Amino acid sequence: MTNLMKFAAVAMLLISAQSANAISLRFKFKTFSSGPDIYACNAGLKHNASAHKACYFEDTQIACTAGTCTDATCHTRCVCTNDNGGEYLMDYMKGSYSTWNQGDAKWNTTWTAATRQAGQGTYATLVSHDDAFANRIKELSFNLGSELYGAEYFVDICYRGPQIEYFEDNVVANFSLLAQVSATDFVATGVNPGDNNPDGPGYEHGRDGLNMTPNIKYTTLSGLTVESYTVCDLQGLNTFKFARNNANQYNTLDNEAKFSNWNAPQNGGGDFFTGTNQPTSVGAAKDLYNTWINQNTKTPRFCRVRYVFKETNHAAALKNLRKWQRHGAEMCTYTKIEESVN
Repeated sequence: MTNLMKFAAVAMLLISAQSANAISLRFKFKTFSSGPDIYACNAGLKHNASAHKACYFEDTQIACTAGTCTDATCHTRCVCTNDNGGEYLMDYMKGSYSTWNQGDAKWNTTWTAATRQAGQGTYATLVSHDDAFANRIKELSFNLGSELYGAEYFVDICYRGPQIEYFEDNVVANFSLLAQVSATDFVATGVNPGDNNPDGPGYEHGRDGLNMTPNIKYTTLSGLTVESYTVCDLQGLNTFKFARNNANQYNTLDNEAKFSNWNAPQNGGGDFFTGTNQPTSVGAAKDLYNTWINQNTKTPRFCRVRYVFKETNHAAALKNLRKWQRHGAEMCTYTKIEESVN
């Protein structure tokens, strides 16, 4: 046997000896990832017909009797509001919105501009109630020109919970909810003056380029109040028990769970519902509620938080006529839904 053949034989023996006791394992596993999302998704506006008109002598709140030039008894310089029920025709909202992205593409940057005239009795909405979860709002303003303060308007905040199967896999969680609101009249200065203050962020817009009159405060003149309602669809309850829908699909654009009649949110349906007991005046930041959605139980699939602002001065004994001088306020809502420690 040649030296080369001897070397090859020895090499084969060594290889066989090294692999004789080998053991190996190939193991695969999966990781599923999904986080929550929250965004402004709808808005609405209505103005109900006034019960009666208000008549005052010019620049006063002293009642007077109005009449035409043919009336035998009437007061001169008597200013009256109308009582034909057309207040809603003078109020409108405008905003821009886009489709909420459920894919892996970048956020949709194509915005749809829309203007909606106020409803009478029921809210006119920026998008339909059923499509709210499928849209997100970029900009929003309410523009009110009725003779009396009496408009009601709202903004909805939509929440999508993680698409992780906590209920199916017997994992409990604790979710808490905080709803906070504030209003800053455009004349405000000092601490937290709002984006419309000339000395604050966005000062290049100022107060819409106007010099606001210090004594004309929208929140005071309108008797502005706010209340809030929240409804949530929870894993493990009612029709949709899992993070996926009943067709075993994830990443759905809409929330298939039907919530309440949102023209009467106090009748809210859903696995979790809460609301403020009574409206509160709007001014400095305040908590409308700070509560648990659940404790060691179910995880929210979808939630909607509604903030309802109401001009209540129309019901006062001495009603304020809406001031001609342009005035207003910057509204701020703060909504936090989080997994919390007991």
